Amino acid sequence: MGSTYFFSAFGTFGNPNGFRQSYFLGGNAEIAKNIRTFDLKTDAIKLFPGSRVYGMRIEPAGSSSLISYTVYTFAKEQNSQRGGTFIGSSLIFVDKIAPEGLVIDVLDEFHQHLEDRNVADGTIAINHSDKFSIDKPKDFDKINLNLRQVEIPGTAQSGNYLMVYMEKSSTQLQSLLSRTAGLLSTYDMIYFTENREVAEFVQQKGIFKIVDGKGFDREIQKSDEEKSKLINSCIQELEQEKENLKEDRKAIINDLEKQIAQNERKHQENEKKITESKGGIVTINQEFDQYAAKIDDLVKNLKSDGKVEFIRKQHLESRKIFADKIRLSRDIGTISSVNALLPGHPGNLKPALGRIPEDFSRRNSEEHRKTKLNGYKIAFWSLLLLLTTGAVCYIMFFNGGKIIEFPED
Repeated sequence: MGSTYFFSAFGTFGNPNGFRQSYFLGGNAEIAKNIRTFDLKTDAIKLFPGSRVYGMRIEPAGSSSLISYTVYTFAKEQNSQRGGTFIGSSLIFVDKIAPEGLVIDVLDEFHQHLEDRNVADGTIAINHSDKFSIDKPKDFDKINLNLRQVEIPGTAQSGNYLMVYMEKSSTQLQSLLSRTAGLLSTYDMIYFTENREVAEFVQQKGIFKIVDGKGFDREIQKSDEEKSKLINSCIQELEQEKENLKEDRKAIINDLEKQIAQNERKHQENEKKITESKGGIVTINQEFDQYAAKIDDLVKNLKSDGKVEFIRKQHLESRKIFADKIRLSRDIGTISSVNALLPGHPGNLKPALGRIPEDFSRRNSEEHRKTKLNGYKIAFWSLLLLLTTGAVCYIMFFNGGKIIEFPED
């Protein structure tokens, strides 16, 4: 529970701390570092005494998504008369949410305790959110029994904000919040208020878009239409992929059959591996049939539930498993060896044969150089011996064309 949902409490504290937010009743540092500030853009929205503003946003946190339900009320800073200051609470969920009615009750109770314990005479009595005194709402643990998965749209991060002006907040807020998630792929955060002063300030500044209940309905309708287009596009992609499976199946099986035939002609002794290659065709057929059936299931679920992101995630996982199995079925020893012999795979053939002529040429060249060197050595020493012998004979027997006479004793 501690990592599934928890609270943030925050406020404006004046100098020197300014805006601060802290976390209570769960959460952890790894999650907290992904949470954006709940501070308000005071040039676009302003709290007034007695006013209340709710908000909802979705933000990424690693592989998870954080869904935050937030409430702001006016509160003064210590030693300051600055307007628009506030104290606030946010109930933050990780990947799941609870019924909106329960969420609002628990959030309001937590925030009421926060005000009662930390605001005196309309002024925040402490100087940092870490010093907040809080109480656990009575139905806080009940949330854990009512958690449900929710489709998370792509988060906007666009800098666009929407303010919805409500005429009655009690029941209307619950209804609005239940339909807000789909719009959070367009808006970074959506605010709700029944306070006319807040609404008029937002409208006057013109930084945030502001709508009433009917305008919100139009936003929802526009979002639904875009979602419907997205669903239809996703269905078409899946159906087209299924159509492509026919040609892919035919091409892969034809390729395998050619490789098997080549293998039978070239390697009759490798019958065991040929049998394994033929078995690969059975596996390929089974995997294609199973994956085609999986796509049918995804299309059926998409038509009934309309959860695009959830279906896409399932589709990517199924396609990865399918591709891995097909790759394993194709990478049989016989098939890879046959590829080297088939036309159209010259790259596989060249490296294996390319080294042989080079090595052979190198060996021949070395042997030739050795033989040639040995011949030079023999010729050199033969010539040297001949010259030496001739010189000795000349000295011993001739002198200017005369026979050398040896002196007698």
